[in-house]
Amino acid sequence: MKKISLICLGLATATGVMAQQSLVKEAERAMKDNYPQAIQQLTPAFTNPETMEDAHTWFVAGKGAVDFFDNQQVMIQMGKDVDKKAVGHALVDGIGYFEKALPLDQKPDEKGKVKPKFTKKIKDIAQGHYLDLQNAAVYMYEAQDYPGAVEAWQLFVDGRNNPMFADKAKQYADTIYGEIYFNMGIANSLAGNHEGALGDFKNAIQSGYTKKNAYDYGISEAAQLQKPEEMAVLAEEAYGLYGKEDSRYIGYIVNNYIDKKQYTEANELIDKYIQSNPNDSQLYFVKAILCDAEGKTPECLTNLRKAIELDDNNARALLQLGYQLCKQGDAIDENEGGGLSNADYARLQQEKIFPLYKEASQYLEKAYQLDNNLDDARTMLRGIYYKLNDEENLKRVEAM
Repeated sequence: MKKISLICLGLATATGVMAQQSLVKEAERAMKDNYPQAIQQLTPAFTNPETMEDAHTWFVAGKGAVDFFDNQQVMIQMGKDVDKKAVGHALVDGIGYFEKALPLDQKPDEKGKVKPKFTKKIKDIAQGHYLDLQNAAVYMYEAQDYPGAVEAWQLFVDGRNNPMFADKAKQYADTIYGEIYFNMGIANSLAGNHEGALGDFKNAIQSGYTKKNAYDYGISEAAQLQKPEEMAVLAEEAYGLYGKEDSRYIGYIVNNYIDKKQYTEANELIDKYIQSNPNDSQLYFVKAILCDAEGKTPECLTNLRKAIELDDNNARALLQLGYQLCKQGDAIDENEGGGLSNADYARLQQEKIFPLYKEASQYLEKAYQLDNNLDDARTMLRGIYYKLNDEENLKRVEAM
């Protein structure tokens, strides 16, 4: 009875192996006609001990996925309506299946010899579809599947270190990969992955993609992450390339110093740039912000007026000057207005406080006219006209 049981057990095991192998072969045949259904049919083989360690299983899945991608690409070129997201994922999945097949195909047999059956085919197919990874990424990007697009582009840039693609990937310059990293940054940003996006933009720059937008997007992502040091590093490099057309980069560098209360270093830097570019309105605006942080109000006002003198459309400088004048008026009201008779307080308002508010309103009105996204200007104007009892202007501002 014991022998019979062991024999039966062996037969059952063999039957199970044959069943799983049969499943793979059936799925392989079905791949030609209906990949989505066939890959579902094959899925149990990915976790079954009898087939999951067999390179053939993963090769069948990979080739089926890539063939589906090829067929659907033809449909796209013919103008047919297809699921581009699914098409993009098919190529990415196919490469993933091949990556599982390769190491299994290198395993030695019972005699210790390595006799790969699929390695050459896999490399040939993969290298023939290396550039198609970009198409797959674009398909998913257009379908607003931004993580999927990033995954496809990541496979492309990693191709330089992937045995499947290495020979093909070596044909392209670093600047090509820089452009891909930039695309990944945009996709990650749209997906809300700001950490990933920042890394992508930095990689783009390091790979030779040094266009202005790479720095600008990188700084924006660093701002989202509240990383002033990262902003400053990118801004310092960007200023060397694009400072003449965009001096805002200096502001990011100086703000980093201000956050650290390194005022001496900040002053040395901004003064050096002002000396080199004495007619740059933005530099005086940044100097004013630094003076304000140090509590140097007169110097702050002087630099703001200089910034506006050089560029009377500098909305930020106009906003800041209006704010500083409002702040002065409020300080006089608080420090000198207490304990006065009604007549004396009215005189204080007319002689000292209201002139500051009225001057501030001129700058704030123009700032908001130049940039209606400056909500602080509108808020301060509402407060000024309320204090001046100017009902007409108050209603106008509230209706803005």
